Amino acid sequence: MTEDLLDDDMRGRIEAVASRLGARPGDVPTLGYSRADGTPSCWRATDGWHLSVNERDRVMSDRHTTDPNEFLGWVAESVAEKMAGRRHPPEEPDSRRASWHEQYRLLAGLDQTWADSWLTTTRSALIAAGAEQSVLDKLPTQS
Repeated sequence: MTEDLLDDDMRGRIEAVASRLGARPGDVPTLGYSRADGTPSCWRATDGWHLSVNERDRVMSDRHTTDPNEFLGWVAESVAEKMAGRRHPPEEPDSRRASWHEQYRLLAGLDQTWADSWLTTTRSALIAAGAEQSVLDKLPTQS
């Protein structure tokens, strides 16, 4: 995509969330266009807003919704994940636990519903993937 495919209202809402989180520019998905390097991207089409990740002409993920608040929550999750990963890099001891707790804390500071939704979705995905209890124990507990 080369044209800007994000409406001004949603762009402003995303920028406000990023500001409230204290995000750096590299923590925020690209806005209005998609890159092919694995960077999350936000854009709008006739079927709603999309948060997608493309890599080498392959769609790695594409979440879309017509609900602006649901979309903004997904973008907040993406920003918080990037920030938490930067603050707790994989080479640090117990980085997964620290990163998940940081992501939950950041989301809860914006909207407790977003934090709880992220936690429920993450736990379900880990269980579906066959994660052991020791991995699930690294997740934060719901407030």
